[in-house]
Amino acid sequence: MNRLERISRDLATGVPASVATIMDRLGKKGFEAYIVGGCVRDAMLGRTPDDWDVTTNATPAQMKGAVGLPSRDTGLKHGTVTFIVDGETIETTTFRTESGYSDSRHPDSIGFASTLVEDLSRRDFTVNAMAWSPETGIVDPFDGVADLERHVLRCVGDANERFAEDGLRVMRALRLASVHGLDIEEETACAMHAKRMTLDAVSRERISVELAKMMAAPDGRHLGDIVRQFPDIMFQIAPELETTYGFAQDNPHHDRDCWTHMVDVMAGTDADPELRLAALLHDIGKPACKTMDDEGIAHYPDHATTGSRMAGTLLRRLKFPRKTVDEVTFLIRQHDSWPAPTLRSARRFLARCGDETTARKLLRLMRADRLAHAPGSIYGQLDDLDRFEPLMEAALQDRMAFKVADLEIDGNDLIALGWEPGPGLGAELERLFDLVLSGDLPNERASLLAAVSQKPDGHAGRS
Repeated sequence: MNRLERISRDLATGVPASVATIMDRLGKKGFEAYIVGGCVRDAMLGRTPDDWDVTTNATPAQMKGAVGLPSRDTGLKHGTVTFIVDGETIETTTFRTESGYSDSRHPDSIGFASTLVEDLSRRDFTVNAMAWSPETGIVDPFDGVADLERHVLRCVGDANERFAEDGLRVMRALRLASVHGLDIEEETACAMHAKRMTLDAVSRERISVELAKMMAAPDGRHLGDIVRQFPDIMFQIAPELETTYGFAQDNPHHDRDCWTHMVDVMAGTDADPELRLAALLHDIGKPACKTMDDEGIAHYPDHATTGSRMAGTLLRRLKFPRKTVDEVTFLIRQHDSWPAPTLRSARRFLARCGDETTARKLLRLMRADRLAHAPGSIYGQLDDLDRFEPLMEAALQDRMAFKVADLEIDGNDLIALGWEPGPGLGAELERLFDLVLSGDLPNERASLLAAVSQKPDGHAGRS
């Protein structure tokens, strides 16, 4: 059994029953039916596809008659019908051709094709231009199997034409290469550089989706290699980054320019989109804040706050969700606020972060940041981090309160002790919270109630 036969056998056992039902019903009515595109690629990589797409030579009306299952007309002008099988939705699309892309994003006209190969020839990359059916096995007219085995991303046909048709393909190339560990073939890479301006025709929401998926790539080092290879494309979508390219940091703690440093920090962080975005943007404010002392050493006062502001503007322009913007800007603003290796500092650090997850992300950003400094300048601070992390774990074990609302008592408890609702009650809760943060009072109900001070009218509260 050769390689393609093994792949075909694996696909036959891996295709969901809902997809097999649609293909089988179309086949019994004399139509061709294949799974196609990314689901074939992912299955060949040993990954469970997020979506299974079916393509057929049946028209939408013929599909509905042949399949005989509930459906939604989700894209009839594109030849797409979404069937509902046992609660699952499966998109099924007629073989089609596309022509004319006057807006560098959408085809001016769509027609039905007579063969599968015609349909596959309109697709973006060879690894997405493969199909499979139980009758034919793998259909691979553009050598996508070989490209996948060689870890290569290559356009179908003329690369310049593919990117001129749809500007989003430039970002899709970066994302696919990053996520799947692919190297971008030379002609494809050249066309990406040449056609980067087509991204201007793409909605910001679509760009942010691709960028977020790219930042979730499993191998940070390969992601870093891809970003370093295409700085011009990154600057096309985030022009604020361009001032960091080649920007000399002129400081003994740094041995690389600002752009390279930020990419290296990103490459050294976990596969978390918010964390990686913060890493890529964490020093974006440095060019605007640079000062030189009498010894010719550069300093960057308030660069974290400036960078946080710039990153917020950029991410909002790209229509990232507010939660993402808030988290990334917080991480950037705090990335230089190093905690001392003490239990009191650990409590304050956790309270500043507001939750355990954000605190852990900030520590990972700080560590990756220091590891991307000049080698001789990192060890003291890394030692401090090594001592700090167990202290943070200890603070968490002590039922750490991140905010007043996390205290084991609340305003109702103070009212039961005779306090009146109002600013004074709030101030008393803040005082108790501060005692918990400092380690002078455990976050335990009995201890907190016993520590309640006199009421504003001078009468002691009950304990």
